[in-house]
Order: sequence, then structure tokens, then C-alpha cells
Amino acid sequence: MISPGATRPLSVFLIFSVLTSAGLAQTPPAAPAPQSSAGQPLNLVVLEGNNVVNSIPLLRATAPVVEVRDQNELPVEGAAVIFTIPEQGGGSFAGGAHTFSTRTDSHGQATTPAIVPEREGKFLITVTATSGSSKGETTVSQMNSTGTYAGPPLPVKSWYKKKKTWILAGSAVAAVVVAVAVHRSTSDSSSGTIVITPGSPVFH
Repeated sequence: MISPGATRPLSVFLIFSVLTSAGLAQTPPAAPAPQSSAGQPLNLVVLEGNNVVNSIPLLRATAPVVEVRDQNELPVEGAAVIFTIPEQGGGSFAGGAHTFSTRTDSHGQATTPAIVPEREGKFLITVTATSGSSKGETTVSQMNSTGTYAGPPLPVKSWYKKKKTWILAGSAVAAVVVAVAVHRSTSDSSSGTIVITPGSPVFH
């Protein structure tokens, strides 16, 4: 014998079973999985300035050039890039600064102004890039030397800007002038003969 109090839960169960079998009752959708707020890491590729030798006597150094790429290896335009030279060695940017901030161009590339090499030896330039929540970092290895410069070729000066060329040209012109003067002097002395004609003086 079924008690009256038990009929209500039983009827509710039977009604839910019927609705479920008919497809009228649906379970609530599952909550979406939480996504990480961190962006994809950026890839920094060093195009110029890695493993070069700067010259301290010539104050000649190679400015690093990096290209910032996303996870699909596509260039990232407008990414914030910071170049950092260690304060205890390496060199500095204009005004003695050891950090330089800039943004990538339409090709995803960024570079620094001229670097003044200061101390002999190896050093690392740290490069960080940020675009939205995505970040990336790399290093550029360089060496300062008191000897020969081993970076990109130095610009060749035009011939008229070279002091040595002017000196040689001036010496050549002076030699030509002296030779011409000597030749003329010799010709005049050999061909110039004074002729005296005898005769009586004439008085007026």
C-alpha cells in the first residue's frame, strides 16, 4: 500500500521522465572553459648587430635591428620595443642613456640611434617587445675593441673629401708649375742674344 505522502515525489519523477524522453526537458549548457588572459608570446628576430665588433677609437658601433613577429611569424606593427645596454659596460646611446624606447614600423622592425662604445669586452643588449598582452624578449651580443672595426663597411668618402688626395694633387700642381718656369727660364737665356750696332751718336 502506497502512502498518500509518497505519491507526490513519485508523480514528479514520472513527469520528468516523460518530458526527458520526449526531448522537452534539457539540461542547462555547460559553462565555457576559462581562457587564459595572457597573450601569445612574441618572437623577436635579430636582423643586424649580433656578434659584431665595435671600435672604441673610431667610436664606431653597429646599431641593433630586430623584427617583432606574432605566433604566426607575421610582423607586428606598433609594438613597443625597449633596448637596454648594461650600465657597467658596453656603451650608451645619445646623451649617455642606457635605455631607448621606440615602436616597430610597418615591417615590424625597430632599431636604435648610434651607440657610443665605451669599454672593451663583450656585452649584451636586452630587447623587450610588448603588443597588447603579448610580450617577447631577446638579447643582442656585441663586443667592443680597441683594435680593428668589424661591423658593416664604413661609408667610403668621395675623393674630393679626402685630405690626402688634396695634398697629393697640390704637390703635383706645384711640381708642374716649377717645371714650366724652369723650362721658360732656360729657353729665354739660350735664345735671347743682345746685339750692339756700332755708329756715331746723333745729337738734336
